[in-house]
Amino acid sequence: MTFKALACDYDGTLASHDRIGEEALAALVRARAAGLRLILVTGRTFFELIRVCEPLDLFDAVVAENGGVLYFPTNGVMRDQAPPPPPRLLAELDRRGVPFEAGRVVVGTWRSEEAHVRRTLADLGVSMQIVYNRAALMLLPPGVSKGVGVGQAIRALGLSFHDVLGLGDAENDLDFFEACGWTACPINAVPELKDRADWIFPGDDGTSIGEAITGPILGGLLPVARSRRHRVALGWSAETAEEVAIPERGVNVLIQGDPLSGKSWLAGVLIERLLGRRYAVVVIDPEGDYHVLAPLPGVSWTEVGDREGWGRALERFDGDPQACVVLDLSTLPQERKVELMESGLALLRARRQRRGMPHWVVLDEAHYSLHRDGVADQALGIEDKGFCLVTYRASRLRESVVKATDVFLFASTTAAEELDFLRPLLDGLSADAASIVSTLPNLPLGEFLLVRTESAGARVVTFLAAPRLTSHVRHLRKYAEGRLPDERCFLFRTPLPHAGRPARGDGREPRRVPARGDPGRRGGAALPRGARGLLPLAPRRVRRPRARPAAREDRAAVGPGRDPRPPARHRAADRGRHDARGRPRREDPRWPMRRSRVCSGAAWRRAETVRHS
Repeated sequence: MTFKALACDYDGTLASHDRIGEEALAALVRARAAGLRLILVTGRTFFELIRVCEPLDLFDAVVAENGGVLYFPTNGVMRDQAPPPPPRLLAELDRRGVPFEAGRVVVGTWRSEEAHVRRTLADLGVSMQIVYNRAALMLLPPGVSKGVGVGQAIRALGLSFHDVLGLGDAENDLDFFEACGWTACPINAVPELKDRADWIFPGDDGTSIGEAITGPILGGLLPVARSRRHRVALGWSAETAEEVAIPERGVNVLIQGDPLSGKSWLAGVLIERLLGRRYAVVVIDPEGDYHVLAPLPGVSWTEVGDREGWGRALERFDGDPQACVVLDLSTLPQERKVELMESGLALLRARRQRRGMPHWVVLDEAHYSLHRDGVADQALGIEDKGFCLVTYRASRLRESVVKATDVFLFASTTAAEELDFLRPLLDGLSADAASIVSTLPNLPLGEFLLVRTESAGARVVTFLAAPRLTSHVRHLRKYAEGRLPDERCFLFRTPLPHAGRPARGDGREPRRVPARGDPGRRGGAALPRGARGLLPLAPRRVRRPRARPAAREDRAAVGPGRDPRPPARHRAADRGRHDARGRPRREDPRWPMRRSRVCSGAAWRRAETVRHS
């Protein structure tokens, strides 16, 4: 994995004896040349930092005074994040003989003076928070911290916090670590920080940080996929109810299963969970299956037909580092889809290498575009990780694509061709490949099999998928807007958002009928999953009852264009007293005054008045 920014603490991390050593400085220059943004983080006062840190212009942003001051050397902008210390506090500390150093926002002293400082704050009624930094102690206004300052610097640089590696060593770096997606510290860091860090590197000064930057960090060798903190949960184990999760970064995922087996449902679970973790996701949707994600916060749906439209859709990530963009290609012919995918994926790869976003690329129906003659490897960039490929024909995928997969998620697979393809593939991953292949055809709906390659051997677990926030209807947009021959037409049982386009081969609008009873059943027989809400086209004409005109004395009250029947709430409340056309039943003794053939709204109100009087 390649990070896009380094946020480095100064004292004890970059600097030894107030100065950045030659090894650390050379490593920072190499990181800057490799395209990484550099953020300097320190608890020192800004004026003291200028005195001890000469290469300040090397950094893109400086967070000084423990988050109290932001400085951007490129344009020379400085922003105080809080007011200066109260003068009466400084005067009282001086009167009581407490040594201190005042900055633009922070007041620094020694930890041994904590008791005197607390008494002074209590006597004056001054609200200041106390922050520890090894042997030092800092006073800051409430709400000011390294974490808040680093978060503001990350947003100002247009980065996602997931792409920032934080490096620190002391207690005041704990809050700073929360603002970074990945964290590391030297082996001499305080125990609280070592428990929180994702990676601990050897050494205790600027030399060790220089070796860490030039080695594992720039070399992409950090064990991102093995981090215990960076996991996205997909469901629960079918046997033990233990949560089943996969790495959030640094892996490629392949979801394989038969049609109607739930593989697209599982892909939706993964997308929703990644959005909850504030990752940037792009969904390439060849069949119109992911339009249902559009109502979620941060999700934008776009129908693309050319490379320019693809590029405009990806510009969403420039303003929102945690957005989700759904690219709908369902209206294009198959040949045009593959051509657009190749040019679009090349554009997407360049953006990911430059900005790091989107973090995940979800490609549905991957066998249509990643076969031997499909999208080229150099355009796809599967080695960059962060791909989720969804398919029901994994056997058609290129060998290079399958070899780059780290996590396999299997739904029910019954096709003999696919099982024959998976058998030798799983032989190289697990010693129990035969039992895995025999299990796949018998997986029930909603249950999946995870196979993950690890250094200690493959991990295999059967799990139940987590629930989704959005519904899923298979090929909804293709069914709603595609052109079909007469013998393959069907009806929509409920209104759909695509009511303005024909779904028949002759261009006529399909008839829509209201749903009755269980929406997943028709005539007592269950419809297959993914086809709920759809009915085959009836050979005979659908008869619709026509409303009879209102009585003469009620027409004026009803008015032109009004429905002469009583309001729906009255019809529901008095169901059984009227027939299907809204007329009162003559045998009902409560309605002797009714003469009109249709119960109008005005007459209904008059009747109600008489009945209740």
